[in-house]
Amino acid sequence: MNEDLRNNNPIFRLEILGARGSMPVTGKEYMEYGGATSCYRVRVDDEEIYLDAGSGILKSKPDPNTHITILLTHMHLDHIIGLPFFMALSQKNRIIDIYSRKRSGLGVRDAINRMISPPYWPLKIEDYPAIIKYHDIDGNSSKLKIGNVDIDMMEGTHPGGSTIYRLNHKDKSLVYATDFEHTPKGCNNLIHFASDCDLLLYDAQYKSEEYEKYKGYGHSTPEAGLNVAKEANSKKLLFIHHSPARSDEELSKMERNLSLPNEYVQFAKAGSEIFI
Repeated sequence: MNEDLRNNNPIFRLEILGARGSMPVTGKEYMEYGGATSCYRVRVDDEEIYLDAGSGILKSKPDPNTHITILLTHMHLDHIIGLPFFMALSQKNRIIDIYSRKRSGLGVRDAINRMISPPYWPLKIEDYPAIIKYHDIDGNSSKLKIGNVDIDMMEGTHPGGSTIYRLNHKDKSLVYATDFEHTPKGCNNLIHFASDCDLLLYDAQYKSEEYEKYKGYGHSTPEAGLNVAKEANSKKLLFIHHSPARSDEELSKMERNLSLPNEYVQFAKAGSEIFI
């Protein structure tokens, strides 16, 4: 799914830093798809936008000349656990904007400080050299603007809530739909939201035969994702939030069983890049 940056003159450059769900994993059986949790870096113009801050953010090497924004879908540990190790936090006077909706009555600053503070961690985020700006997204708001990027938002189906983001710039768009369960209403909303997008990142943590056991946990399946992508007319589909129990061999087998060209659909591999 990698494409030539020079030939395609892309609008978005997406780097997959972590695509694992629920918790980080290590071992030789996780080398190909990666064991780090949710984090995706999007480069567009002079903006560097991070989708979540799971353990994958440790691998990021921020450009010194970009403006950094972190869009958090929700505050579950696997989506923020990498934040204390983000390299840009150690860069004096580097401005980092962090956005999230309020969760369980807590704004983004208070929610982050619950985890990243003594006795669980020796520092608070604001104790780092960088300048952190917290932004609570209004519960009624469905739009943001970061630089020249227009961002649409909808709530997904997940315990405690989870924000789905659509990034739009010029004639390109990508949709980040992690921690999403395929209820009929949720799927209809997502199909409309993701309509004609160039890339859909879709939570496919469970196999279809596993789903009944985990119904209500807030995650989905490849089969449901394929249906959403088809109905939404998305041009590419990337499955994310891999189960921590799923080995490289299992993910490769699931990918082969889809019997679809990998130019259209793949399971996300940490370290790879997609240009759209």
